[in-house]
Amino acid sequence: MYNLIAGFPQQVNKALALGRTIVAPAPKHEIRNIVVAGMGGSGIGANIVESLVSAELALPYQITKSYSVPASVTKHTLFIACSFSGGTEETLSALAEAEKREATVFAITSGGKLLEIAQQKGYGYVVLPNEAPCPRAFLGYSLVQLLFTLHKFGFVSNAFEQPLEASIAYLQAQQATLQTQAKELASLLKNKQVVVYADQTLEPVLVRLQQQINENSKQLCHLNVVPEMNHNELVGWGLPAEHYQNVTLLWVRHANEHPRVAKRIEICQTRLNAKAGIAIEIQAQGDTAVERALYLIHFFDWISFYLAEENQVDAFEIEPIIYLKDELAKFV
Repeated sequence: MYNLIAGFPQQVNKALALGRTIVAPAPKHEIRNIVVAGMGGSGIGANIVESLVSAELALPYQITKSYSVPASVTKHTLFIACSFSGGTEETLSALAEAEKREATVFAITSGGKLLEIAQQKGYGYVVLPNEAPCPRAFLGYSLVQLLFTLHKFGFVSNAFEQPLEASIAYLQAQQATLQTQAKELASLLKNKQVVVYADQTLEPVLVRLQQQINENSKQLCHLNVVPEMNHNELVGWGLPAEHYQNVTLLWVRHANEHPRVAKRIEICQTRLNAKAGIAIEIQAQGDTAVERALYLIHFFDWISFYLAEENQVDAFEIEPIIYLKDELAKFV
């Protein structure tokens, strides 16, 4: 896992080159909405992309993480199926429904059944490099291909390319520093209830952190966002401080927070930091949303890796997921 995380900047660089080769087929019908299907490491990229292009993308954009598709899927839908393995049963099921509704299909995968379907039926697709059986380690590939797919279909500009290039250079230059900081922070998360808060625009990146702590570190993690948590979860801190001494509270901040959100966070910090066992603020680095997202993704991945070391577990191993898939296979 160490080498896979360390290779993230190079992965993004290769993803850029791959994305530039995408050819978007001409839709048979006018595209009026976009639906992306994907699970786990293949699905979180869709959420992150949504946060990055929301200010530019004029069409409705939905993400499905289930066996079915929303009623909005019609012949006027661009349906993007994302599955690193190409065999994710939920995504293949959703694809079958989208086909029945005559949606325009585009596939992002490294192979498997999804690639077979795309090739047999003449759908547009991009093939991801399959460098290891670990979809969560290849977020850079799927995320960048989603951005390029939206661009090649004409729904967003290619303004994301320069920030991606800047991120590659920055992350390569800061690799040693990021690892040192991540290792120090991971030591504060061991045997703790990890609670993470941030501005709502960072929610998909926080979900990625949660997923990586779950899979790599074999530990639970809770997240919420401001301002939503100010209307409910904030009251959950209403007990005396001794109830929260096992909580390590992470505040993830960035330079482009809405002024009222920034003020809300500051007010909350004055109360919640005094109750949590440990309170830490992480500042996202970068001049653009793309740069900040990639910085946090990479930094969080290192945190999850070093937390796995603290927990003395194998970051690569995902036995419970394999067990579940094996059990489900008995009921096909």
